Amino acid sequence: MIMIRSPLRISIVGGATDLPSFYKQYGGICISVAINKYVYTLINRPLKKGIILKYSELENVKKVNEIENPIIKECMNLFDFNTPQIEIVTCADAPSSSGLGGSSSFTCSLIKALFSHKNIHISTEEIAKLACSIEINKLGGNLGKQDQYISAYGGLQYMQFNQDDSVIVEPLNISYDKMLELQDSMLLFFTGYAHNTNDTLKDQVEKTQLNDQDMIQNLLNVKRMALEGKSLLESGNIYGYGELTHEHWMNKRERSKGMSNEIIDELYFGGLKNGAVGGKFVGSGGAGGFLLFIADNPNKLRQYMKSIGLEELRFSFDFEGCKRMV
Repeated sequence: MIMIRSPLRISIVGGATDLPSFYKQYGGICISVAINKYVYTLINRPLKKGIILKYSELENVKKVNEIENPIIKECMNLFDFNTPQIEIVTCADAPSSSGLGGSSSFTCSLIKALFSHKNIHISTEEIAKLACSIEINKLGGNLGKQDQYISAYGGLQYMQFNQDDSVIVEPLNISYDKMLELQDSMLLFFTGYAHNTNDTLKDQVEKTQLNDQDMIQNLLNVKRMALEGKSLLESGNIYGYGELTHEHWMNKRERSKGMSNEIIDELYFGGLKNGAVGGKFVGSGGAGGFLLFIADNPNKLRQYMKSIGLEELRFSFDFEGCKRMV
């Protein structure tokens, strides 16, 4: 049996500039951190021929072209499975479609698992590139690249997305003590509302491609904030970064009418009044998912969120990335 785990992520700042519709014109910058919540992929060789898939659905088919899950089908098409005899099982530490990059974590873990199953070495960079190719190019998703890269690499990373499609990945130059301070200040709460990333980002992609100046300026502001966030974090100004996340979220809300709603706004501004200096919805926004706060009074914020029925997802940073466990 082979078991691979690939981390989920929190987008620190710069999200949306990693979409091809933007970075191919202006270049993109994101800072993201992998967390110790994972998507796991297990591969086993059953006793009879066929393909057995267990994820949120169950599939039992004979050929690759009969697979319904598009990511699994595309990943398996990378190899010659003329007479398949394989069982693939996936599970995750957080709900799907909740803004933590689960789809890309799943893709990364599956790629590494299938390469391991075939006894073929694949590098971290190759995992990220291949996951991007599958999700963005082959499946046509309205997605960026930060999720695949941060899940493959792990850590707290500065990522630069260049116009020629190359990607530069560098660990953020932050002291160990300040990294722990950042980790302790970041709190995640699950709102219970799932979202569809493709639907939420569709409007942004279309307007960017049409050179809508309001959208372009909004995203250029995001890129500026990514550079500012890098400077704040590397200088140890954690709460300055927290205040920047508030600006980032206000800017993000302007990109699309579906980015927020009355319930999300009530939860967010309630957090600001009860121990948080800033925050945002992680992921593409939309109908919700996980609400991130940067708190100068974490206990007060936890008590408030508990009083209104929101459950916290406790986490720490992951520095191992996509990894084989067994």
